[in-house]
Amino acid sequence: MTLYIGLMSGTSMDGIDAALVDVSKNTLLYGITNKYSDEVKARMDRLLKGDGVSLASMCQLNTLIGREFAYVVNELLEKAKLSASDISAIGSHGQTVCHNTSCDIPYTLQLGCAHTISTLTGITVVADFRTRDLVLGGQGAPFAPIYHRKLFNDGNHHIAVVNVGGISNVTFINANEPIRGWDIGPGNCLMDAWIMKQQGDDYDAGGAWAQQGKIIVPLLDALLSDSFITSAVPKSIGKEYFSLLWLEDYLKEEYKAVDVQKTLLAFTAQTIANTILNERQQVETIYLCGGGTHNLALLHMLRELLTKISVKSIAEVGISPDYLEAMMFAWLAAQTINQVPVDLSTITGSQQPAILGAIYPVTKI
Repeated sequence: MTLYIGLMSGTSMDGIDAALVDVSKNTLLYGITNKYSDEVKARMDRLLKGDGVSLASMCQLNTLIGREFAYVVNELLEKAKLSASDISAIGSHGQTVCHNTSCDIPYTLQLGCAHTISTLTGITVVADFRTRDLVLGGQGAPFAPIYHRKLFNDGNHHIAVVNVGGISNVTFINANEPIRGWDIGPGNCLMDAWIMKQQGDDYDAGGAWAQQGKIIVPLLDALLSDSFITSAVPKSIGKEYFSLLWLEDYLKEEYKAVDVQKTLLAFTAQTIANTILNERQQVETIYLCGGGTHNLALLHMLRELLTKISVKSIAEVGISPDYLEAMMFAWLAAQTINQVPVDLSTITGSQQPAILGAIYPVTKI
């Protein structure tokens, strides 16, 4: 076995996923998820809102997130009854706090100090994966499609893998074509933000609240006309774009909160469905992964919109929908450690294959 640990905290910002992976077989051996501490979550919320954020507070948050990433690694090792010496390296995505590739100077920033993680775990860390792709003219995201190809490399069917995190992204896999993928639009981020504002809940469990509402058709039409939704691929976007501030520009006083929630659910479902239906070849099966997989209302709506396509959780083929992205960063870390370039040209638009990430080695005394 060749053991790596992947760490992922996605655009939902709801916690840290840690995956122990045998990269020689792309097999998940153990996975755990820890929520952020109240202090770190509050600091991140203030940062995203631009609420009195200083350079010092951002630097401190970088260290605090690094500590929490390290804590989850050490907990994973304890539960798996392993030591640091058993692990080849950690692949840490970090926590994205801003990402925009449509401006004059594209940028991406993930917090979670890799030096801190390496020091507190005693394991070499690979981090800062997205910057190299950005420098090479790519979108810096999504990376998941390249790993989806590794997992679905033995069939001739035309499938799509849709990751529904804070932001949704899609992968199209066809044995006769290069792998393709891009960010679609909001996944859970708007639904999570709206229910937090209205009811104080972190998320709409199973889509139960949304199910009580009605779709506001004029609002849905307006949301679907957003410039990112209608822009050409390749494309990527950060959670900070689809914020409550963005949403409020579209809202009217007479809209009921529960109806807005149902409309946001429909917005996520419709953008996914439109992406699938606009694909030049008929997709046979869609596999869903990410936190949105557990939203039964979303799953039901997608099946209503895509009646001729099988919509399934990726769990049905034995792959964890919750730890897939963390597994990917374990695999990416192995590519970096072994100096293997990754070709994202048909996904992000990168100009050439590249070795992604920077290595933060353990100091051996």
